[in-house]
This record gives sequence, structure tokens and C-alpha cells, in this order.
Amino acid sequence: MDSTALRRLAVGGVACLLLLPHSRAFSATLRDEAVKYRTEGYERQQKGDGEGALTAYQKAAALDPAYPTPHNDVGVLLEERGEFEEARQSYEKALAVDPNYLGAHANLAMLYERLGEKDKAIYHWLRRHQLGDPTDPWTARAEERLVALGALQSPGLKGKAVTSRHVIDQELKAHEQSLDDFHSLTKQRGRW
Repeated sequence: MDSTALRRLAVGGVACLLLLPHSRAFSATLRDEAVKYRTEGYERQQKGDGEGALTAYQKAAALDPAYPTPHNDVGVLLEERGEFEEARQSYEKALAVDPNYLGAHANLAMLYERLGEKDKAIYHWLRRHQLGDPTDPWTARAEERLVALGALQSPGLKGKAVTSRHVIDQELKAHEQSLDDFHSLTKQRGRW
């Protein structure tokens, strides 16, 4: 390699290094814009403006295809409109971006149940159940559906964890109440 070619390579490398932070900033700006459109879509959806919500979600997905949430949101709106195949594709896009996206697994499971595709519904309920936090109500919902679909014989560890957590919370509240009662009694009667 001659010295001119080496100099061009060095200058090009420095230019790439100088542009790298800017490309990250540009990427962050696109994500910020996508989040704004997603938020706008959610607000429109809450107000009953399905068409406006769909447009905003689609803009968010187009701005940042690596952002799974708007793909899932588009799926929800399409499913509400009865466009089941398109909804399935949107949920699948969300999972292609993030295979552990809990909402898309739950939505696909419900869609497949609606379509009578039991095996596919079980798969997505199972993924939702496996990936979910034991205290998350949707994890318990996934477990309920798996039992109802015959994939589980009875609630398993996560269901027991949710039940145990509920019992523990009740016991802690009862303990706090008994402490409060004790303190109020000791204030009324003086020291024991």
C-alpha cells in the first residue's frame, strides 16, 4: 500500500469515528420521535380515535422498526377491526424485534384461541407464562389459560407464587394493623 492510500484510509477512519456519535444521536432521536408517535397513538386510542391511533402507531413503527411496542399496538387495533391475519403479522413483527416481548405473546395467544388454533395459542401462553414475573397478573392469566386448554394439569409454581404472595401481603397487612392497634392502646393506657 502506498502512502497516499494509507493517508486516505486514515482520514476515512477518523471521519467514521467522528460520525459515529452523531449516528447514535440520530438513532436516539428517531427512537424519541417513535416514542412520541406511540404515545400520541395511545392517547388517540383511549379517546376512541382508532384510525388516528393506527396512523400514529404506524409512524412510530416506521421511524424505529426496532421498537416492538408500536408493532404490537398496530396488531391490537387490526384485531379489533377483524383483520386477523394482519394483526398476527404485526404481533409477529414485535416478536421478531424482541422474542421476549410479553404483550405480543399474550396477544398472539388470545388471537390464536379466537381463531381456534389451540396448539399455537398454547405455545404463546406458555412463552408468556415462562417469561413472566410470578407476581404479574398476566402470568397468572397465562397459567389459567394453559390449564383451561389442557396444557397444564393444575396451577404450577408460578400460580402458587402468586397465591403465596397474596397470602404474605395479607399477613403483612394484618401484622401492621396489629402493631398499629398495639401502639394506640399503649398510648391510651400508658406504658405496660
